[in-house]
Amino acid sequence: MSPLLQLILLANLQLSLSFTIRNTQLMSPQQHQHHHRSSSSSLTAHQSNSNSTSDDNTNTPPAYTFGLLTDIQHAPIPDGHSFTGNARYYRHAMEAAASAAQHFQEERVNCVVNLGDIIDGKCADVQRWGGEVDTKEETQSNGDKIISVGHDAIDNVLQALSVYSGKILHTYGNHELYNLSRDRLAEKLNIPFTLEDTGDLVGYYTHLIENCNQNDEEQSSSSSMKLRALVLDTYDLCLLDRCPDSSHKRHRAHEILSANNHNYPHEENSPEGLEGTNRRFVAFNGGIDEPQLEWLRCSLEMARENEEKVIVFSHQPIHPDSTWPTCLVWNYDEVLDILRSYKDVIIASFSGHAHKGGYVRDEESGIHFRSVEAILESSPPIKTYAIVDVFEDKLVIRGEGDCLSDVYDIDHTKVKLKV
Repeated sequence: MSPLLQLILLANLQLSLSFTIRNTQLMSPQQHQHHHRSSSSSLTAHQSNSNSTSDDNTNTPPAYTFGLLTDIQHAPIPDGHSFTGNARYYRHAMEAAASAAQHFQEERVNCVVNLGDIIDGKCADVQRWGGEVDTKEETQSNGDKIISVGHDAIDNVLQALSVYSGKILHTYGNHELYNLSRDRLAEKLNIPFTLEDTGDLVGYYTHLIENCNQNDEEQSSSSSMKLRALVLDTYDLCLLDRCPDSSHKRHRAHEILSANNHNYPHEENSPEGLEGTNRRFVAFNGGIDEPQLEWLRCSLEMARENEEKVIVFSHQPIHPDSTWPTCLVWNYDEVLDILRSYKDVIIASFSGHAHKGGYVRDEESGIHFRSVEAILESSPPIKTYAIVDVFEDKLVIRGEGDCLSDVYDIDHTKVKLKV
């Protein structure tokens, strides 16, 4: 078995074990009171974390609306299971993505955000999983040669999403990196990667969301809110698709794992024997390097000066109470400290990677941290995604399929900080 395939298998196993162990805790009644499953938009309000009610602003259009989906993980293979028995629907996932795109188009959302893992790591060896392969060998940035259908799989998902004619903001996760190099992801997903001084590509960027409905009397909002999407690259520091000989960031990742996980490097994806949040130090995760942290500070400072509100998007979760430890960004604490310093600017943070979802409102800052439920693990005909309405005083999450609906008040952004 190739080293790449071993990494993919063990990564899936460790994530699945974590989901099983902690799913009950994450889905406690205190965090998620209602589970909404439907084929059309509706709202189930979550009152324990919001002072707003679903009756507020009933006739007032939102300032912005965006679509949200994550962990499609399409692969041209038969349906299967995780190693702990969680069903996974690799082909249906693409159908669900197409249905989401159609809904986004009908709703005329201002933009769509894909939180990563658009294809599955099993694309790197579809024959093993019952699929057929007819493609050329792919050479990754780290020198590994694999036969992957990842190119075609991504193209097929993007074709399914093309029903939506607006802007799609992509981030990427570990599963893309099992198949394609970052320069190929830049081409496929239009991620504006930055070539840092170290020679490594990193995919962080911002986007000022345009309200395309201002000329529509029925959908136009009187709000003067300016809303910016801030997309983090949580695989900045990581082993995946980094050259073992020349990559500074891979060397840093090696040092981090060596210092924090006694299983590394022989069982690099195993958190066995690690306690609490230390379980995040596994090779299918990553961290954020200092240049990106400095960019984050500068971007948030500029947003404050321009009186913009910000929503942060990333593949990996940032807050330890919004997910299980094995899914966290390695240096989540550094990122969280920065975000808390801009609680007057940041409305919420949305992430993927954790599949079963999770939520917490940070007590110190009031910022909402939501791990979004994965498309991959919803059985046909269920289609899991969300539409998010942004009002002056709240976010309304309209969950579809296995995605939980909710209402989050954003009163924390009304407090002016002394800077």
